[in-house]
Amino acid sequence: MKEKLRVSAIVLLILCFVSFLAYGVHFNCFGTSTETMMQFFRIDESRQGMILTVQSIGGIVMTVLLGLYGERINKIHGIAFGLGLMGVASILIGAIPAWCEAGSGYGLMLVFSLLAGLGTLTVDLLMNGVITDVFPERKNVFLPYVHAFYGVGAMLAPMYVSALAAPDAPETFARPYLILGILAVVLCGVLVLNAMRVNPHTPYRDMAVLRKRACGNPAEVFRDLRAWLYLAACFLYLVFQTGLSAWLPQYSMNVLKYPYASAAKMATFYFLGALLMRLLSPAIYKRMSVRKFYVVTISVSAVLFALFLFLPWGPVMTRVLIFVLGLLQGAAIPSMVILCSDSFPGRSASASSIIVLSVSLAALAGPSLMGTVILNSGYLWAVIMILVCLPMSILPLMLATREK
Repeated sequence: MKEKLRVSAIVLLILCFVSFLAYGVHFNCFGTSTETMMQFFRIDESRQGMILTVQSIGGIVMTVLLGLYGERINKIHGIAFGLGLMGVASILIGAIPAWCEAGSGYGLMLVFSLLAGLGTLTVDLLMNGVITDVFPERKNVFLPYVHAFYGVGAMLAPMYVSALAAPDAPETFARPYLILGILAVVLCGVLVLNAMRVNPHTPYRDMAVLRKRACGNPAEVFRDLRAWLYLAACFLYLVFQTGLSAWLPQYSMNVLKYPYASAAKMATFYFLGALLMRLLSPAIYKRMSVRKFYVVTISVSAVLFALFLFLPWGPVMTRVLIFVLGLLQGAAIPSMVILCSDSFPGRSASASSIIVLSVSLAALAGPSLMGTVILNSGYLWAVIMILVCLPMSILPLMLATREK
């Protein structure tokens, strides 16, 4: 029988949900902000993609550090640190127009994006570990729900940005970051206060024991071939997702000829579908294995996205297709996290680092490469490139999860 959750644990869970919501908004502000950012900094698509590349470098650095030493720290405190860093970086980005005139400040944007990458990927990596460590009997339910709140943030981001920023006033790109940064810093403080109450009832109550258990070989999981197969599978999938998130609004404006507000809502429809699936997936996992679920949904979504690209559709049907695409892919990352955690029990931070490292690598390569392809060959070849990555992600996952 599952033990009843304490009030402090319930509060921790709610704070985890809200933290991932803030992370989802921050990470997905970029796509809708692309038009206003490019106008303010007066840059092309390639240099715009470089902003996410630099942000992902910060994420890779933190992923490697936490992958090696994450088992030795209190992960709740780590999430609070990540939120605080993300908040400060967002506030600094929000202040750029106050310091710099239009056409300048691009270097500052890169520096602050690097800091944001350190913060957001800390939240991402340690969140999976906290849920696995503190709620082990409920992780198959809570992990999809936590990631559902990322989906809520991703879904709200286009509406949030388009409500505060406008292409005819490029300096307004900073407003969403400024407000989000202030909220993230406040959330950081609340999480620290709650940690004082919940820590005695978690595995982090005796950190000496945890450090002793983790001191043997911090890179142990990377000696296992399965770790590299998970990394390959998640990287390929996320090249698609990060590329779509970063460039779908621009694709809709330039290829589908939608106005700015309508183009921004395309990402909202995608993440609305993803949110719905993350809420439904715990019930589906009871009837279908996580492995089979991933293979089926990604296979079908690859076919669906090809139909979206190569057949003419009206505006209503286009939105329906994007919604269904998000629905099919909504549980892809939670599925990866569950499978990877099951493969490496007792190494929650190291196992999560495999998934989060792939997030950073995909953000490093995908949007920037797409920007270069768009600049030289147009939008169609760029989206075809990420489409191919979808079916390619299935094989390494099947190999990683096959029975020995």
